[in-house]
Amino acid sequence: MAGEKFIVSRRGLLKAGTAATVLGVGGLGSRAGTAGIAEPESAADVGGRRTREYWVQADSFSHNLVPTGKDDMMGMTFKPSDSTYWAVGYRAYTPGWGRLLQGDDEIGPNRGIPGPVIRAEAGDIVVVHFRNNDMHYGWPHSMHPHGLTYTPAGDGGFVSARPNIPGRAVALGDSYTYTWTAVASSVGTWPYHDHSVAQGLTAAGPVMEIGAELGLFGIIAVTDRHTPRVDREFVLLLHDLYHDDVPALTQDFDAFNGFCYLGSTPTFHARVGERIRWRIAALGKEFHVFHLHGHRWRNGAGQFVDSQLLGPSTTLTVEYTEDNPGDWLYHCHVTDHMAGGMIGWYKVS
Repeated sequence: MAGEKFIVSRRGLLKAGTAATVLGVGGLGSRAGTAGIAEPESAADVGGRRTREYWVQADSFSHNLVPTGKDDMMGMTFKPSDSTYWAVGYRAYTPGWGRLLQGDDEIGPNRGIPGPVIRAEAGDIVVVHFRNNDMHYGWPHSMHPHGLTYTPAGDGGFVSARPNIPGRAVALGDSYTYTWTAVASSVGTWPYHDHSVAQGLTAAGPVMEIGAELGLFGIIAVTDRHTPRVDREFVLLLHDLYHDDVPALTQDFDAFNGFCYLGSTPTFHARVGERIRWRIAALGKEFHVFHLHGHRWRNGAGQFVDSQLLGPSTTLTVEYTEDNPGDWLYHCHVTDHMAGGMIGWYKVS
């Protein structure tokens, strides 16, 4: 239906009883001393462990989920006012939050959605200096990691019964330093996200993890000496925004890395013969099925698959050697998520 849009709230349906950018990484990924990671002055070793240091800021900015204004698959069109809202995202800076870092193969595009890739090798200490610069909403925010080990001081999860624990409700203009450790069992792909005070934009009241819904999330990538080298690594975050939560939007949207619909979502590129790794994560309350046309890979049981299920806060690490040239679709195979924008191009030359 070209030129037409369904204005639908998935939450309303539930209440009614119904249910771009390529990160080309040549190698394992993390290297101490690269952009966004400051080595300690004495070298890259503290107490027998390497420390990886990041300076991350929560920034608010106007964000259009469909910048092309159209869906190249179904032919729908969107005005900027349909798909633009005030987002909040994590961005990496030089030490002391001096200047915004340019995106690169290590941290990703660094545009805010998703946040910078935080990389570590097993045994590393990860130090994240976080500052809240959410000038639009003025809400407190935090950073909560999955997969790494940490003390309660590094948790970032707010509880109203204990409102004054540092690092769990970092106020506008304030900063906090989180310390996390990558251990052997941390190897893999993990999300991180805002886990601070629930807030709301409507009279319906606060929404759990509204900061993450607005864009405060990213990927943690942990490797060890057994992690195979790859030629290209793609980072993909599946997340959903709801009109009931974000009334500036005219419908519910289902996004890849902050963008929706074919032509606006990231286009990933590869070449035949290259070793490929996808690091994929989902956040929110939906279940998704990642599907890649024209390709198969082995799952954890060693079986060949071309689709895999993700629930909230779960991840996939997909690896294969590219052998099939062409322009291929990747998408969520839940049909209303595909209709809501979760579809993109994967182009192999």
